Amino acid sequence: MFGGQEKNVEGKHRLRGDINVLLLGDPGTAKSQFLKILFLRYVEKTGQRAVYTTGKGASAVGLTAAVHKDPVTREWTLEGGALVLADKGICLIDEFDKMNDQDRVSIHEAMEQQSISISKAGIVTSLQARCSVIAAANPIGGRYDSSKTFSQNVELTDPIISRFDILCVVKDVVDPVTDEMLAKFVVDSHFRSQPKGANLDDKAFSESQEEAQASARPDDSKILSQELLRKYLTYAKLNVFPRFHEKDMAKLTKVYADLRKESSRGQGVPIAVRHIESMIRMSEAHARMHLRQHVTEEDVDMAIRVLLESFISTQKFGVQKALRKSFRQYITFKKDYDGLLLVLLRELVNNAVRFEEILSGSTSGLTHVDVKMADLQAKAEEYEITNLEAFFSSSEFRAHYELDEQRRVIRHRLVYDDKP
Repeated sequence: MFGGQEKNVEGKHRLRGDINVLLLGDPGTAKSQFLKILFLRYVEKTGQRAVYTTGKGASAVGLTAAVHKDPVTREWTLEGGALVLADKGICLIDEFDKMNDQDRVSIHEAMEQQSISISKAGIVTSLQARCSVIAAANPIGGRYDSSKTFSQNVELTDPIISRFDILCVVKDVVDPVTDEMLAKFVVDSHFRSQPKGANLDDKAFSESQEEAQASARPDDSKILSQELLRKYLTYAKLNVFPRFHEKDMAKLTKVYADLRKESSRGQGVPIAVRHIESMIRMSEAHARMHLRQHVTEEDVDMAIRVLLESFISTQKFGVQKALRKSFRQYITFKKDYDGLLLVLLRELVNNAVRFEEILSGSTSGLTHVDVKMADLQAKAEEYEITNLEAFFSSSEFRAHYELDEQRRVIRHRLVYDDKP
């Protein structure tokens, strides 16, 4: 939504500042719902231009432009498509993989040069399509196969894939902890949507409903209003134009060279010059989001991390671990330690759940699992993290885990206790 800085090289060559994103994942992972919520709750309400369409219902004419004969004057008229209507805004495309090859080729120019050339029925012109593209697609066969590369999992050619700055692979992975949290959220959502007092005779029902609403109510102290977000976006786009330092450009150059070397060995998404431009755009967008006129090391590190995560997720499962080890210095930064430790702790909890399942043959009676603090410390030391005190006192840790310093274990409850 913030985007990078648009550039015009010597008035001859224009470089886009908008960021394109592709979501690819298993059915039922809320890709379409994400696009709808992004469209209805954020893009539209913050005053930006937004067009929502689907690959099934969008032909080449519907996305780019159409030439029609006016029924009254009998003259040929030009009509803009979804990308033209979303000029200086965002175009959201669902079921992106359902478009035929001719339709996809027609938006190559629109996604990179952000213009659409028309030469039909004697009309020769060029239309502006300066917009970000956020698209969602389903993998071939319905499920994402981790033994194959990204290109082998989606019916899209490499030229169109390379035009996306960020590739997000969304997999429906069986995770006892995450599944439990998701199930509780869905049940609470349905619970809260019921009419209040629908069963007034059942006092326990009313009390439990109020308790569920209170527990699911977010902390409003850190949530921006739509009006403030709209003003913030407008101010950032009109007044903030971040500039790079030479040392940051040298860092991006080194990362790009390393990525090129790794991509030549593997069979994932090929790394091209567009990817270094993607890192520049994301660095500028992150700086603009913080209202900074200069790109800092934090902005560059964030852009590198996003691109690396995008690149690694497109590789086969067998080579992902080796790539993460090779680029570990770029993926993990000091500000991400809490998030990294949460991921490591979740892996240990999952391993403990699987171990108990193997021993007893079922997890139906399992109410909690304990993880040794020493195991988490050993995992953390692999990433050069030695002090866990700040992590143990963080709100993210305390929301889901209990620390027993006497027994030197971390407890995670799998079943929520019901009040009598």
